[in-house]
Amino acid sequence: MRKQITAALACMVLATAVCPVQVNATEKIQKVNVRFCIEGYDEDGYPEITAESSSGHYSVGSVELESETADQDDDDFTTKKKKSAAEENYVVELSADDGYAFYLTKASQVKLQGAGAEYVKASRLDNGTTLRLIIKLTDLEDVCTAISDASWNSDGTARWEASTNAVKYQLILTRNSSSKIYFTGGTTYDFKPVMQAAGDYRLRVRPISRSGDKAEGAEAGTFSVSKEMAAEYRAKYAVETEKRTIEGMDETNGPGTTEVIYKNTGWKQDDHGWWYQNNDGSYVQYNWVELNGAWYFFGSDGYMVSNTTVHWGPDDYYFGEDGKMARNMTVPDGRKAGEDGILVGKIKDSSKTNSMSGDEEEDYSNSGPAFAKKTETATGPAGE
Repeated sequence: MRKQITAALACMVLATAVCPVQVNATEKIQKVNVRFCIEGYDEDGYPEITAESSSGHYSVGSVELESETADQDDDDFTTKKKKSAAEENYVVELSADDGYAFYLTKASQVKLQGAGAEYVKASRLDNGTTLRLIIKLTDLEDVCTAISDASWNSDGTARWEASTNAVKYQLILTRNSSSKIYFTGGTTYDFKPVMQAAGDYRLRVRPISRSGDKAEGAEAGTFSVSKEMAAEYRAKYAVETEKRTIEGMDETNGPGTTEVIYKNTGWKQDDHGWWYQNNDGSYVQYNWVELNGAWYFFGSDGYMVSNTTVHWGPDDYYFGEDGKMARNMTVPDGRKAGEDGILVGKIKDSSKTNSMSGDEEEDYSNSGPAFAKKTETATGPAGE
């Protein structure tokens, strides 16, 4: 009996030596490459992310918020403060194909691309057949959400829903087969100045992110301008021009060069403040203008801002008494403006400045420069 047991054990040892366990025959995956893409944002402002890899040895699962994959039995789970999209970590799991297993946990073995993805941690699960990656996304503001709602108001202004992460909106105004493009950082725009001809006008709005990414836009439909309405708009916004010949006609210089002079555009002032009319008749609305080396900002109502902090994209800027953007100086709230105007540092006195952003909810309908009592062409608030 003892000899039989010894013989059996010998056979087991021999079998083990000849036939190694399956895990030793598994192909090792020692490097992974994952590309992330932000498709948009949900109603809570969190990114909707897809992940993929060109590898033929493993597949990539869906991307989840780390906080949503946390242990629901954790006593502290319900008391934890909800993190913003930028503060959150994101989790994605990779599944190895049959005959393969992950043998890596170091950052140098993980290559991440897209959305500013940065490595935080990697964990091997299920005997190495699953790799759990925890990452952080740093380029969330480079993609903005699509908008689905845009509409005309009866007074020739238009409105649309705000897009997450949009720093400005492209406005495509079409009459007949001719289109013109305008830009604004707000969610309203007065088109009366550029609808001085009777007809039907169509509008399409597209949001644009800081990186220039354009999301899906919305159609506002058609706005009809009658002959009477067009005459009213011309009376308020018509641009006066004059043509001048720079070089006279002669045999040497030819017929000469003609220059168009715009007589009543540029800086204007009325009872409400300063505004700026472009050569096409439109006025600057929730946007920037650079004039003679200085930057100015105009609100949704078209008036220049002053003594105000403007939030544009991820940054803040300050505009002084004369409307010029602050540069290389300390502003009233204690922060410092760099050469690019971006404010840095901590706010020391929030009572020293007004502030505004593209999310402002004020109703600017029928309150733009055309509705002021007094309007006159001027050289600008800084005497330029």
